[in-house]
Amino acid sequence: MKCANCDQQLDIGVDVTTAQEGVVGTRGFVPLADTLWFCSAACLAEYFGEGGVTTLPRRIP
Repeated sequence: MKCANCDQQLDIGVDVTTAQEGVVGTRGFVPLADTLWFCSAACLAEYFGEGGVTTLPRRIP
């Protein structure tokens, strides 16, 4: 596994932060994309900083 922002290798036992896009369905959370893994909160903030957010078109699950 690698950090989605800086491509640093994420080894077993290290602290990570994840983000996942999805919708709330009748039975809970429904993921729409793969989970993004980050080595730190700083990498997460940089990834989703100005112009870094990508959106998917709306669809009915």
